[in-house]
Amino acid sequence: MRLIDRFRRTATPSETAERSSGVSLDRESTEHIERWSRAVRQARVSHSLLSLAWTAGPATGLGLTGGYVVAYGRLPGPELLLYFITFTVVSGLMGLVARIIYSRTWGSAEEQAESETLNAIDRLGDLILATRDLHVESLEGQARRSEAARQLLRRVDLSPQGIALACQDLTGDPELGDILGRIENYRRSGLFSRIHDLNDRHEEAFQATFEQLREEAPRASSALRERFYGDVPQLRAGVHRNEAFIERILASYEEDNPLLITMGDVEDMLGLAFELINGREIPILTFTYRGRWRLVQALSALETARSRYRLAQAASDNRIRALAAWLVEANALAYETAPEELATATLLERIVAALDDLQRRIDRLQALEQRRALDRASRERLRRNADTLANALALYRSARAALVTLGDAHAELLKAAERWNDLTARLPRDAQRLRPGPRGRGLRIVERTIRLDEDARRAVAQQLMHHLRSEGLDRRQEPGTDWRGGERPQRRLPPSRARHLAVETALALEPHIHLSRPEVQRGLGATNASYLGGLEPGMSAKEKRNLGEAMADNVEEDLGRAAEHLAVALVRHYQVELTEEARTFLAETYGARPQVLETISRGQQVGEQHAPISLLSQRPTPIPLPRRDWYRSLVRARRTLR
Repeated sequence: MRLIDRFRRTATPSETAERSSGVSLDRESTEHIERWSRAVRQARVSHSLLSLAWTAGPATGLGLTGGYVVAYGRLPGPELLLYFITFTVVSGLMGLVARIIYSRTWGSAEEQAESETLNAIDRLGDLILATRDLHVESLEGQARRSEAARQLLRRVDLSPQGIALACQDLTGDPELGDILGRIENYRRSGLFSRIHDLNDRHEEAFQATFEQLREEAPRASSALRERFYGDVPQLRAGVHRNEAFIERILASYEEDNPLLITMGDVEDMLGLAFELINGREIPILTFTYRGRWRLVQALSALETARSRYRLAQAASDNRIRALAAWLVEANALAYETAPEELATATLLERIVAALDDLQRRIDRLQALEQRRALDRASRERLRRNADTLANALALYRSARAALVTLGDAHAELLKAAERWNDLTARLPRDAQRLRPGPRGRGLRIVERTIRLDEDARRAVAQQLMHHLRSEGLDRRQEPGTDWRGGERPQRRLPPSRARHLAVETALALEPHIHLSRPEVQRGLGATNASYLGGLEPGMSAKEKRNLGEAMADNVEEDLGRAAEHLAVALVRHYQVELTEEARTFLAETYGARPQVLETISRGQQVGEQHAPISLLSQRPTPIPLPRRDWYRSLVRARRTLR
């Protein structure tokens, strides 16, 4: 009742104004009439009536007369002619009315759904750009310049001046940047002989810079090396996705811990939704078996256990990398000490060192508090350090929990493998056991396509736009000069909302492509994403849609690596004989490399003469218990800040 009274109180002044002015606004009736007018225009009434007049008049008269004369040898009577003309007119008018009603009801709904899809494409493009900027903004100093340079070097259409700028930000050497700009000019003109001349002349200096840079920024240095030799990213090749980004996002939702998600994961999830809405079709490979029901059950159980183990193995390392990303974002770990390609064990050592340093900083501020020398600025630093340590400890405990889950998954995998081996050992080795057999029996490779049909695109777009409206992110934020009083405007997409948006995007896609299934995660991880470097601020929605559709069509789907991984799994875990016929099939059908398949086959023949190896092929990184000193410092800081 209070809410109703509030609305009544707010409506009273307007009602009073209307009564006093004698003006009444009827917006609902105007919109209703406008919808019917639009439906009439869409049905093209004038064109339909002209077509009906032609059909009911000359066309019906000539057709009826000619047909009647041919059939009966005489002209039709006026009653029959009037009947057919009236029938044609009434049918045409009924069809016209039906088209108008359809345009007013279902047609407007489809038009709104199409508009919503276009709005979703528009906002996703802007949010992808905003997420890239968030990742760069979370860094400082040389790390920020290096990441910005890597983002520039990813662009296919980067100008020579842009390459020179990226090189200078990355290396601090303007002369080397000028050389790379000249190389790009020669590449665009097809003068590769001049590129070789510059390579020969500056090879030694560039290699020294490259070796120094590779330790700090491996991906950026690799992109710079390609530019030095005149190579550019290929549109058809796409771009690599972050490993196991779907697992981190779903784990963040399940564990209610958004810090598991990095800004790179957010960009990959938004990019996945962008390319699927724009028509991207992603093929993946799985396998199935038809034959003895016991083998079918054992095969399904072993494949399920193997998928869970692989996801658990990825989750253990992902938690550590998510912790490192959070410490970098909180300025507790230097970006150059935690590159993407760093081994997990080494990364964990540096994380522990960063947490020790964070604890020492908190202890120093605590000592100042004991001497009553803690001013307001120092107290704020203590609060930030305590919050950073608390979040880091939560992520650290999550990493240890993932390690325990990995042990359980490994034990389950060993049991499933033992059951499979016992079953296959008792059965005769005939042609129907995991080999292509007659009448559909035996091993079958299944090709699946991850895609969104028209209804799914609209459903995903509507769900995303509903979330964006609830978060106030549905309107485009125009770039430019909204600076008042010399202060920076408030950001509309802070990191917390970006992470929440990634989770909502995954939940919107889940009912349609089943992201939670292990085979879908493996399949998406084995493919490259569409190149979206062409997105720019200020692009219209239609330009973004044209770009997304063009990139979705241009990505070259390489199933060769997927076929190789499938062959390794079949040989190692299921003892499938990789015959010459099977190798030829995988090479010709999916583009698998013959030398790799030959190596897998030779490994199988050698393995038959030795005892089977442990299924734990990659030992997880041991994560020690969190130190008590970390908890003690955090508890003391919390007491001080009360």
